[in-house]
Amino acid sequence: MAANKERMIRCLECKHGRFMQWMNNPIICECAITNERQVAEAYKLCNLFNENYSQEAPSITHYDSY
Repeated sequence: MAANKERMIRCLECKHGRFMQWMNNPIICECAITNERQVAEAYKLCNLFNENYSQEAPSITHYDSY
């Protein structure tokens, strides 16, 4: 899928995301392109978004402490 500036997306659905979660806090996405961190389930506009067509759930690294 080509980048789309007019559609609200979630980082959780992007193939560029690396996902992490500390304890029971929201899942954080670190973009592999920009290295910025965002809340993975929040909707936003992103011109770098490429949909992850994998049927598998994203891999999330869990941490027990900060």
